[in-house]
Amino acid sequence: MTEIRLPKQVIDRIEDRWWSRFNKDRQRTSEQIDERLERLRAHRNNVGRYRRLLGTKLSDLERDFVNRRLSEEMAAMQVLTADMPPVVLAPPANEQIVGQSVGGQP
Repeated sequence: MTEIRLPKQVIDRIEDRWWSRFNKDRQRTSEQIDERLERLRAHRNNVGRYRRLLGTKLSDLERDFVNRRLSEEMAAMQVLTADMPPVVLAPPANEQIVGQSVGGQP
């Protein structure tokens, strides 16, 4: 039987389709990461907004409120990032297969 060699791009597309259909855990994990990043962006935007407000003319009561909200947003960001594992992307398995030739010689 003859060996069929496919270009790396074709193998990547096949593998991506395979993972998208059959690996629901990976999909769920990426959705959780996306959700956390979205929440972090919202907190970051709020922090920026409150900092801009502090640069304007505010009464003491308003300034106290904005400072309290700013500290709450920063605390929420710290909670989100404290238990967030680092994102490490593993190289696709097909790179090992495509990069090797017969006999283990590159």
